[in-house]
Amino acid sequence: MSPLAGPALLLLTLLQTAVPQGRLPLPPLVKVTHHVTSSVTTLRCRALNFYPRNITMKWLKDRQPLNAEEVEPKDVLPNGDGTYQGWIALAVPAGEEQRYTCQVEHPGLDQPLLAIWEPSYSGTLVMGVISGIAVCVIILLIGILFIILRKRQASRGAMGQYVLAECE
Repeated sequence: MSPLAGPALLLLTLLQTAVPQGRLPLPPLVKVTHHVTSSVTTLRCRALNFYPRNITMKWLKDRQPLNAEEVEPKDVLPNGDGTYQGWIALAVPAGEEQRYTCQVEHPGLDQPLLAIWEPSYSGTLVMGVISGIAVCVIILLIGILFIILRKRQASRGAMGQYVLAECE
């Protein structure tokens, strides 16, 4: 064992216990995510990078608290930087996700924070817009091609009506 191992271990222990003390509360960053498996739709409320550890997280249905037995127990874990993260999950009927709200209370917040799951239309919307633009471009190109062919055909027909004069 190295002669510095004892002092280094003591310094590490002091830092772990002394640094968080006297620190100002840091409010959580809260996000609700949506996970779908073949039979279950799960909403997960995540609170990230908060200090101190004490946090209250609960699910509301139509703004009313749910019974504790309907909710997976809350899990709060330390981050390496002295902050914490926590999450709470809830299985919900498909299509009823918007009825549920995650309420978070923490010393770093002036009032309880409410978060809902917001569906992301980005992938579907982007594909729809790209498909629509592609169809419009194809229709435009076909229209231009049709006009060009009609003009060529009309100019050939007009040339057929002229008769060359004989030179003497």
